[in-house]
Amino acid sequence: MFPHSDLVLRFLPVLQDHHHLLTPPPYFASFIPLPNLSISALVNFIVLPGFDPTLAGVDVHWFFSSIECTTHDVASNFLKRSIPPLALSSRLLDEFNQALLDGAKSVCDPHFSGNLPCWVLTYWHNLGHAVASKEKWSMVCHWLAQCGLDSEDEELLLAVNETSCALQTLGWNMDLRGPAAFLQTSDLADFLAGHIFYKNCIQT
Repeated sequence: MFPHSDLVLRFLPVLQDHHHLLTPPPYFASFIPLPNLSISALVNFIVLPGFDPTLAGVDVHWFFSSIECTTHDVASNFLKRSIPPLALSSRLLDEFNQALLDGAKSVCDPHFSGNLPCWVLTYWHNLGHAVASKEKWSMVCHWLAQCGLDSEDEELLLAVNETSCALQTLGWNMDLRGPAAFLQTSDLADFLAGHIFYKNCIQT
């Protein structure tokens, strides 16, 4: 037997249940925008919670608890709460396996009393991805609108109009095709928003 193999075998069932523990129930998953929802709809019609920047500096270990918790224990105001920054929810998911081995059975939100089921980590991360994408696509849409207002260039206006029309059908987090097949539309938002931010910084 390899060293610690008995410990691995002991906790293997726990790790195998990882996916089940991290899967939000359908009701809560329904509040996360579907990847094929158009960018225009995400920006203009979907209301999402904001990030809580005060959580960014909290040690990830404070989020895990050994207290049992089920979906029935979720507070009624949970869906209205702000969520951890995307980078933090990503770290929490990365730490989840080790937290399970250390005896974690639920999750805590440092700003609220009570415990939350482990699937909250996936909910926070996936919803946070939508929140971050909405912020970036909103910047892109605003920039496109400004281009249309400030220019008399017919070719530019045509390009702005075609792009705006594409945003009404293009899903906010769908796989791209062709040479960019390894990317998603959310990656395109990162690129465009970064370009706009850089251009604005130079102009100011």
